[in-house]
Amino acid sequence: MKTIILFVPLLLLSACASKKPVIVNMPPSVPGTTLSSDDLESVRYGENVKAYSVGRYIDPNDGLVMHEAHTVYRIETTAKWNLHPDPAVTVPMGPVVGIIDPARCESPITAEVVAEVNRQKAATQALLEQGTRLNTALNQLSQSVPVTKQISDDNVQLKIAVHATQQRLETLEDAFRQKQAEAEFTTPSGPPKQGTNDW
Repeated sequence: MKTIILFVPLLLLSACASKKPVIVNMPPSVPGTTLSSDDLESVRYGENVKAYSVGRYIDPNDGLVMHEAHTVYRIETTAKWNLHPDPAVTVPMGPVVGIIDPARCESPITAEVVAEVNRQKAATQALLEQGTRLNTALNQLSQSVPVTKQISDDNVQLKIAVHATQQRLETLEDAFRQKQAEAEFTTPSGPPKQGTNDW
């Protein structure tokens, strides 16, 4: 029983003893990087979508139904991983030769190139001068169009006035002739002429 009494305080002391907290070391988080569209093709191919234009057609399941023309989109190939190896690495076998970008290097200038450039500049200058003259002529024409239209309208009005005047003049002449004719019939004739042949 003495052994049990010895173990009870040990149990009670072990229950009261504070425990050390467990420290878990986590690796630091690394943010993900979004690949640009240029680099994405080197890792994964995108899906290939094609559009097909379909005209009117009768539904094969129901002859009483007609479908109107529309566009059908179909995924031709799904997205898949790019399993092709990286581009082959070239091993230098001699002196290092750099790639020359023709867009960034000066091209050799010859007398013929200079002459052609000067000729093109002169042609461009002549074309610009012709364009300026053409614009000036078009502006003058556009300003003269309203004047021409006004003159045309005036001419039409004058023709109408001349036509009305002619009709009035013809009416007056007809009235004058009619009056003359009436005057000839109504004027009394004088005594008959006495001549030598009277019997």
